Amino acid sequence: MVDTHVHLTMEDFPDREEIVKNFEIDGIEFVIEVGFDPVSSQKGADFSSKHSRVFSSVGIHPHDVKNKDGLEAIEKLLDSKKVVAIGEIGLDYYRDLSPRDLQKKYFEIQLEIAKNKKMPVILHVRDAYNDAYEIVKRFDVKGVLHSFNGQIEDLKNFLDLGFHIGVGGMATYKKNEELRKILSFAPLDRILTETDCPYLSPQPVRGKRNEPKYVRFAIETLCTVFKVSFEEIERITSQNAKNLFNITL
Repeated sequence: MVDTHVHLTMEDFPDREEIVKNFEIDGIEFVIEVGFDPVSSQKGADFSSKHSRVFSSVGIHPHDVKNKDGLEAIEKLLDSKKVVAIGEIGLDYYRDLSPRDLQKKYFEIQLEIAKNKKMPVILHVRDAYNDAYEIVKRFDVKGVLHSFNGQIEDLKNFLDLGFHIGVGGMATYKKNEELRKILSFAPLDRILTETDCPYLSPQPVRGKRNEPKYVRFAIETLCTVFKVSFEEIERITSQNAKNLFNITL
């Protein structure tokens, strides 16, 4: 199993070393530690450099662009050996913790960096799919739409741009039958599995801290969506992640 979106360097994981040590027992092939500001990006790059099954991404989340600095630090980290993507970056109109014009500006700047570096991006988009699509289509980049929770038109738009779709806890919730129907329109070779731990714990463990090992619940949901075996979903999504992030173990 592969978890393409974790935040193990957050304070929620004082036991992060134990979690990584148990990856083999838990069936975790590798994870991607996702940065959201300069500090978390540096922590993630350092953490991934110490663990063979951990890779990382660096970027400034739309919530954090209001701080108006850190891009230079992010660019320097892109040369780190285990950094495989730029993200998470994007637009968040749900919480609106940063002004929307500033969100768009920093989103565009980081997409330009990704294009120049020929690196994939990890997108955070919430209540802003139309604006995000209009911006992304101007850049020659590929990546993943993390924790997808949009409409069928949003899915098709980003698939047309060559993007992958991140599937995690949101897809497991009982009330999200419509989301599962929408996901069935995506080709399996464009699906990535994720947890976003410690957030978005899947249905069977809601209320508990999310962890990489719970990515199995996203895979089980995909089994019902696509009517294929756990092993097949596991194999395909693992290869999808390796291909997108250019990972060789």
